[in-house]
Amino acid sequence: MVTIIRVSKKVRLDKPVLVVGLPGVGNVGRMVVKNMIKECKAERFATLNSDHLPHKVIMKKDGTLRVVNNRFYYIKSKKRGANDIVLLTGDDQPMTPEGQYEVNKKIVDFFMNELHGTFVYTIGGYNNVAANTTENGIKVFGNATNKNVLAAFKSDDVVFGESKGFILGSAGMIVAFAKEANLPGICLMGESRSIDIDPPAAKRVTELISKRLGVSVKTGEFDRMSDKLEKMVNRLTSEMQGVSGDQQPIPLHQEDPFSYIR
Repeated sequence: MVTIIRVSKKVRLDKPVLVVGLPGVGNVGRMVVKNMIKECKAERFATLNSDHLPHKVIMKKDGTLRVVNNRFYYIKSKKRGANDIVLLTGDDQPMTPEGQYEVNKKIVDFFMNELHGTFVYTIGGYNNVAANTTENGIKVFGNATNKNVLAAFKSDDVVFGESKGFILGSAGMIVAFAKEANLPGICLMGESRSIDIDPPAAKRVTELISKRLGVSVKTGEFDRMSDKLEKMVNRLTSEMQGVSGDQQPIPLHQEDPFSYIR
């Protein structure tokens, strides 16, 4: 098996922090990082290719295609002495346990040894179907590499110790490998009632992490996505009620008896 990170642009970064958002529960992490890339005009500088990623290609708008990959971007800080930011997102995650170990270890090694990174954030969704996120506000759950990191984030209203079970995939593995290497880090998980897509959870995490990183990131895209989802659900509900008068409305967030993180 082969996992390669190809650097397409040499960059000099000052005390960089890494923010990882890959596909997972609610697609929270991927939405957060893609929005940061867009709003902050981040520049791409490296690409991760691996035969542990799914065997498929992406059909592009210009009629060409490419294999699935993960991509690194950077944001140079405008404040002297502040941390530069490295963003990692992509099309998918490794398909096997062996792939998860190899690829995520490669990411941490690259960030530490090649970029001389100082801190790791991973972003995911925490599936909590029982939560009333509208009335009580959307929580952000956290799991940190050490107690010092935990203490530093309590002032940001990150909830520690309440999330249960396992963190599946890169959101957990990258922070675990960072801990082994004595690199501080944290996994931030937006409370989600959706397996597929949850813009409100992504908005909540964006507000938290952008404040933490000292960057201005607009979140209007998440509001527009929420509006589109609501309209789509309302239309489907109306169509189905037309077929069956006693058809129950379709909820925006499909409930799932299992609570897990990715």
